[in-house]
Amino acid sequence: MSRLVITNVSIFDGSGAPLFPGEVLIEDGRIKSVARNESITAPGAEVVDGAGGTLMPGLIEPHAHLTFTCAIDRIVPSFMPPVEEHVFITAHNAKTILDHGYTSAFSGGATRPQIEVRLRDEIARGFLPGPRLKAASFERAIDGSRQGYGQGVAEVEKFCHEMIALGVDSMKFILSGAKSVIPQHFDEMAYSESEIAAASRLAKEKGVNLLGHAYNSASIRLAIAHGFRAIFHCNFANEPTLDLMEQHKSEFFVVPAVGIIEAGLKNHAEMSEHAIKRQAEAQQGLKQIDEGQLRVIPEMRKRGIRVLPGGDYGFAHNPHGRNAWELELFEKKFGFTAAETLAAATGGGAALMGMADTLGLVKPGYIADLLVVAGDPLEDIRLLQNKAALTHILQGGKFYKRPEVSQRAA
Repeated sequence: MSRLVITNVSIFDGSGAPLFPGEVLIEDGRIKSVARNESITAPGAEVVDGAGGTLMPGLIEPHAHLTFTCAIDRIVPSFMPPVEEHVFITAHNAKTILDHGYTSAFSGGATRPQIEVRLRDEIARGFLPGPRLKAASFERAIDGSRQGYGQGVAEVEKFCHEMIALGVDSMKFILSGAKSVIPQHFDEMAYSESEIAAASRLAKEKGVNLLGHAYNSASIRLAIAHGFRAIFHCNFANEPTLDLMEQHKSEFFVVPAVGIIEAGLKNHAEMSEHAIKRQAEAQQGLKQIDEGQLRVIPEMRKRGIRVLPGGDYGFAHNPHGRNAWELELFEKKFGFTAAETLAAATGGGAALMGMADTLGLVKPGYIADLLVVAGDPLEDIRLLQNKAALTHILQGGKFYKRPEVSQRAA
């Protein structure tokens, strides 16, 4: 039996409650006990000094696209490189977000889902470093079309059967806003109700999540009616739709993906040469989305709708490894407190993954996916954007990162 005590830390437990001084005992990969203002006695346990840092649950990315090719240290010009390259690029991206404190990730779609499913399994078996992963399908080309699939219920059922057979945890549908930043397409509906009803039936039968890329109110309503677990974006929800969302707020999560919009408006120098976001029409679309988010996200917060920070990293101007920027944006743009934001990024993310009873909190019985941060992220949430500030990273009670042995001895 492995036993480990982390001492000399302030604890953020993932619930949104204030920090408290304490210690944590970990046994065989799970949190055994949490002490407040006192010491833990555990004969034979390794004692790790947190050096006055903040101990908190590992971050959870709720809208990951690990097959999107760009990371902060590796910009790949092709969105769909040869498969043999894409496998290694995706594995590198997984390691990159783990290096930045994201110990779990809920996929919002994979350009090649077979890569993501295999990556999930390799990480789970301990053969590759990366976040605890829920894998997803992806069924559109870059231009928003149904790549490889036609219209109608039979084609949707074919897609679902193929994705379920592949082993995905979630199936992604582009319900509206398929062309992402081009305003004239924001309100286009991509699926009929009968198509989505067929997908919902198969998803329920096989225990697979449904995820929806939804911009307008009609698509959000469609997602709610058919049991979608995550609804991405929701930029243009009108008042009646917000009322409906509030009525059903325990049934789904909203992941607006703020960083990709902010980056599209401001990070022009980092954009690839041919990025659609350079076009004047796209810039106007980004401004409309930004205005929509500034209106609806604070309203969702006020209504208690579960909004999670994350999404759409993996582009040259918004690469993997920059994910924790999303946390700062939630505070700066929408008025979330640091405690609210970090609770959403830990316990909230675990609930999205279907692991609310085992992950995302510093609580006895929970999986010991933990960070120790040099400083207080409730005072300055930007600390989490600096991987050097993450002095310790644990997954399942095992250290992925810790200070060097010479430093520990000193």
